[in-house]
Amino acid sequence: MKKKIFYVLLGVLVVFTLSGCMMNLLDITLDPGIYLGYSKNNNIPTTDDLLTYDESLGLYTITIPTSDLTYEEIDEGGAIFELSYYKIFYVKSDGNIATSSIPIWKDVVKNNNLEQMTIYLDAAKMEEGKAVGVGDDTKLLQDWYFAGSWGAKTWDEDAIKFERQGDVLVATISKEFKANDTIKYKIKPTPGWQPWHMIFNGEVYSDVSDDAVYTLKSDTNELTVKFYPKISYIEFEEK
Repeated sequence: MKKKIFYVLLGVLVVFTLSGCMMNLLDITLDPGIYLGYSKNNNIPTTDDLLTYDESLGLYTITIPTSDLTYEEIDEGGAIFELSYYKIFYVKSDGNIATSSIPIWKDVVKNNNLEQMTIYLDAAKMEEGKAVGVGDDTKLLQDWYFAGSWGAKTWDEDAIKFERQGDVLVATISKEFKANDTIKYKIKPTPGWQPWHMIFNGEVYSDVSDDAVYTLKSDTNELTVKFYPKISYIEFEEK
């Protein structure tokens, strides 16, 4: 019986570790601030993992050596991908906020010979359990495609490849839309759908996330999508 109770408690600890709640469970206290949880600290941040505010950017940032990252293999239909993950913890007096896990693709780090990477946070956009407001500069070093329901094959081969304009990725849909039309969408990292774990649905990077939905505000024949990978944020502009 004691052994059974031990394994039950161990399972609870694992769940709390993965959900970012271990700080409270083990009575680990941190001063109010914004902290990085990642493979090096097992999602249990310390004062060494504190983000600092960059006035010139208007964002919180932290730069880490890529050698600190540990990757796990993801097998998707026989295709192997190596991803590492991080999340942000916002410790506040009126209640803590933790983002969802955000993936880092090992191939991007390796192919670009990255010795370090920077993570960014727009605190005003951050939401509990989501990736919104948080991202990193590795996302600017890979291709992204806007896929959705506005055409016959636009989920797949007719998805639109984003074009980089500075630190913003831009995709334009040319089609006659009416006010209150809706499109479902996701942002994927390859013309196909692998790896599923890197797909962004407007709120989280997840292989099980629902489609995001955008509702047109006016009649238009051109819809521009702006993706800000450094803070995982999407804007739509109607011509």
